[in-house]
Amino acid sequence: MPSLCAYCKQFLSTTDVFCVECQYKVFPIVSKQIDVTPSFSMTVFALSDYKDPLKKLILAKGWSDSLASYQMGQLLSELPQLQHLDCDVIVPIPLHWTRYAWRGFNQAHEIACVMHKKKNVPLCHILKRVKKTAFQSTLVSSLRVENLKEAFILNGKEAQHYAGKHILLIDDLMTTGSTLRAAAKTLLALKPRKITVAVVCRVI
Repeated sequence: MPSLCAYCKQFLSTTDVFCVECQYKVFPIVSKQIDVTPSFSMTVFALSDYKDPLKKLILAKGWSDSLASYQMGQLLSELPQLQHLDCDVIVPIPLHWTRYAWRGFNQAHEIACVMHKKKNVPLCHILKRVKKTAFQSTLVSSLRVENLKEAFILNGKEAQHYAGKHILLIDDLMTTGSTLRAAAKTLLALKPRKITVAVVCRVI
């Protein structure tokens, strides 16, 4: 079948994710520095703000559309800042097993798989989600940190192979940054040289 624009469904003569008109709606945004601890911070790169047409791809996980996650990986891998980023391992934000069973896939993993192939950098699940948390989107900002307290642990001895390395953390969306901070705090046990975050959208 001919390719379709992932947003407006217009027929495409190329294998691009969006048609030219929809691609113009994806406005670049600057990177953001967020603090993990008073002495450790990390840079967050994002394609754009949380608006259509990218918003439609992120929401597609709600109806188990894994193709949208692959398309997000394609778009994110083309971000110039990430193309030139020298990292040692790619780590997707994990889902709790109950949410994985309900959805059938982890969108962060699907995005990370594309990044792994494009950058030829190891993809490793060194984080495990052990706490079934409420959806962050249903909570006010003041409760989001508590919701994620002790939600992540390091996943086995394999994690120790990446002690002192530059870790690229992958997720689809950053709102307040609570999930990314909680994951990064767990990764600090490895004393990483650096943690960089890549998300498809960042709420501004």
